[in-house]
Amino acid sequence: MNKRVGAALAVLSLGLATVAVAPPVSAAPTPPGTPPATLIVPGDNFHPESVTAAGWDVYAASIVTGAVVRFRQGVWTAEEFVPAGVNLGTAGILADRARDVLWTCGIDLSFQTPTVLRAFSLTTKSIVATYTVPDRGVCADIALVGGDVFITDTVDPTQSPALPGRILKLTTPSPYSAVGGTLSVWSADPAFSQPTGGLQINGIAYDGRSSLYTTNYSGGRLVRVDIAADGSARPAVVVPVSRPLQNPDGIRMLDTNRLVVTENAGPVTVIDVRTGAVTDYATVDQPPSVVRVGDWLWVAEGQILRLQTGQQPNLPFKIRRLPVEPTA
Repeated sequence: MNKRVGAALAVLSLGLATVAVAPPVSAAPTPPGTPPATLIVPGDNFHPESVTAAGWDVYAASIVTGAVVRFRQGVWTAEEFVPAGVNLGTAGILADRARDVLWTCGIDLSFQTPTVLRAFSLTTKSIVATYTVPDRGVCADIALVGGDVFITDTVDPTQSPALPGRILKLTTPSPYSAVGGTLSVWSADPAFSQPTGGLQINGIAYDGRSSLYTTNYSGGRLVRVDIAADGSARPAVVVPVSRPLQNPDGIRMLDTNRLVVTENAGPVTVIDVRTGAVTDYATVDQPPSVVRVGDWLWVAEGQILRLQTGQQPNLPFKIRRLPVEPTA
């Protein structure tokens, strides 16, 4: 492992999150042909931290190299989308089809370089826009709410006193363009942070109605933030859950009442946000992220816990396909 990355991970309980977008209340029909049960991610140091989809194409990003690969429908072999090093590392990613871009959280695990929210054209792969996250923020995850882009700031763990976890909002002049936007703090509610050290606010998902959900990675907390009529953030509310969450990382709405969560220790679970009931769904190899595509879930096996402890990963890295359970 790169010494700089290893040193950073010794300080940081790493688990930067995956993407979440407005959920398909009625899922799109499954395309002809069934994809393989497993997508193979090349490389021995990729550690796919984030996964998203544009249509039926699947994208995966490396927390270590910053590279992004794409798996095209019907081909299902990894192709380079963003070369290694354009982002020093890549955490959350989000395909924004209205703007025809892939949003990425470009991070530096040494925390010497500011985090950037960067957009790449889905058509040409070129950089379309770059926004620096203010106040030493660390972009973990991305969600789309209407025409606005929301990101979680999981905080720079090297700062003392600790900085507050935040949700930032990017507003652009047009919902069909990624350029000319303004990135500002939407909420810095105290519920986002816990005195646990390590990462704080992390995953983010929009329920398609009026609420954002987010996780606290180190504290195992699920938090809901309702959106006021004027677009501002209401006070955050901690959602009681039926069992403690183990480093909850990527989250995704299955429908308006069910949230799928990847816990780094291995469980993929579903939470009924009305009751807080946690249901075991599957177990895979240290998952940090999930995305729904039609009747399936694609779950990345990022092996983040092995990365932070310096253990060798189980190769090759994989993206697993799971069936979506019917609505209860």
